[in-house]
Amino acid sequence: MRSLEDYGFLASAIAGRRVSVQVSTKPEALAFSDGRAIVMPAEANVCSQPAWMMIVAQAALIGAGSLDAVVLRQLLGRRNLVQRYLYLEVLRANFLLNDRLPWAFSQSAVLRDVPALSHSVAESLACAQSMQALPSTPDFFGTIRPWIALRAAVSDEGLGALTRRQQQGALKQREVAEHDEDEATEESQLLKLFQNPFSAGNPLSDMLNDILGAGISKSTQQAKQDGEGGAEMPIGRIERALRRGINALISKRSVDLPDHQWLAEAQTLKYPEWDSHAKAYRRDWVFLEEVDPWRAEGAQNLDDILTPPTRALRRQLATLGLDHEMHRRQGEGADLDIGALIDCAIDLQAGHSPPSPKVYRASRRTRRDLAVAIVLDISGSTGEQDASGKSAFKKQLQLAYQLSRTFDSLGDTLSLFGFHSWGRKLVRMVRIKGHGERWSGVIAERLALLEPVGYTRIGTAIRHGARLLHDEVRLPNRLLVLITDGIAYDQDYEHRYAEGDARKALQEAQAAGTACVCLSVGAGTEMQKLSEVFGAANILAVDEVAQITGRIREVCRKALASVAKRKLSRSLAGSDKARR
Repeated sequence: MRSLEDYGFLASAIAGRRVSVQVSTKPEALAFSDGRAIVMPAEANVCSQPAWMMIVAQAALIGAGSLDAVVLRQLLGRRNLVQRYLYLEVLRANFLLNDRLPWAFSQSAVLRDVPALSHSVAESLACAQSMQALPSTPDFFGTIRPWIALRAAVSDEGLGALTRRQQQGALKQREVAEHDEDEATEESQLLKLFQNPFSAGNPLSDMLNDILGAGISKSTQQAKQDGEGGAEMPIGRIERALRRGINALISKRSVDLPDHQWLAEAQTLKYPEWDSHAKAYRRDWVFLEEVDPWRAEGAQNLDDILTPPTRALRRQLATLGLDHEMHRRQGEGADLDIGALIDCAIDLQAGHSPPSPKVYRASRRTRRDLAVAIVLDISGSTGEQDASGKSAFKKQLQLAYQLSRTFDSLGDTLSLFGFHSWGRKLVRMVRIKGHGERWSGVIAERLALLEPVGYTRIGTAIRHGARLLHDEVRLPNRLLVLITDGIAYDQDYEHRYAEGDARKALQEAQAAGTACVCLSVGAGTEMQKLSEVFGAANILAVDEVAQITGRIREVCRKALASVAKRKLSRSLAGSDKARR
């Protein structure tokens, strides 16, 4: 019986190079390619038309050069841009490789009589980034996984792993020099200890030197030729991996994300992740580090975005997280204030009659015990601009600034973090303000250093924010505010898997006593997915920041009330169990 792997010959003919067809071992919705292999969904039917058409579309992308490393870097973390670019590139590939493509593919309803809208990958990227209206991308086109394709492209070009600055978004190519035996390199002080100065010319010693990478340096060989004294003493040579860094290329294997051991210096934390397909946790699966904001070209000007909050917003948030406290010397109340009563009796004995003696104690809801953690999505998808030319990133940055300023002015314990990810091995929480840090101009400077880059692993960000509130603050009222564009996407983290993990992270936070709300500005239809995760009552999606003011109090109040009700139910259940 024919299998999907049998289409490798067809894919290679279209791509103009050797391309294999593989079946994914993970649940995939659409086919994708890394430039060397086309990965098909496991449930794809080999006899169905969409299956072989996906293979043809992905092979055409390879043959047309659509998986260019320069373009892939600009597609990282921007799913909407990826889909627009994919549509344009399939149209271009259909025109460019028309003589190689099957007639049934070229004459499909989507591609028949549709001209190419671009003539190069650069034009396709520019058109995808513009406001030009494009049809939705058909499923049989598959998709593009920029990070997976970029890894393969980096490995093919002979590049090393990504450095910290490159992971921030400044991806640069750097050639790694290959050394000949006669080329001068750094001398190894370690090998000097193991070399016998009297063993020059000994076959066994020469063999050991070859195995260990030791040899005669260029300076030593030159000294031999010049007849200098001591020329017969080999000094040795080795490449010092620590000095060259993690970018040293040692093989042609695919470049993976940095291992968590390399990130140990940044105090990497390990978090679990919920696998909704296996219905089980993946223990210590995700590695997270807290970092300070950094930007290669310096801070941006955000004077028009970081505007002070309005008084109306302060009034809305002022009533959140209030608990009862006892007030003395009240005009009415449930108990007598003994001290005030004695003072009133003394005044009466002295001949002074107070007009309205305040001799009561009353419990009023005035004590503010609220800790807030604002977690801001700064992934690459938030950098896409709307019809007005303003990105969701800047709108959400303005919202995070106004909320944090307001909560801080009300005396609440506040922290503010941005987050993005580069796969499960590198999730970054960018520290803007810590719980124990006072508000100052440094906060605005750190906000100006942020830029949209990377992917969105929402579940890990929720777990980290909830852990900070529970372990570092421990106030009775805790509120986690997630500001995102609604797109949960990362390497092997999307669709049902991502939604299931985010939902599980919310359940963990709420079970620990932390209320969670999700805010978004200009997210559009993407918020429908998060409303299924957070619940419709804990979601607030608006088009402009000003619309938040009149509605945020109700959303936060319901979230806090839901957690308080759960605490009360648990307490009553514990009391009943104790009485029994």
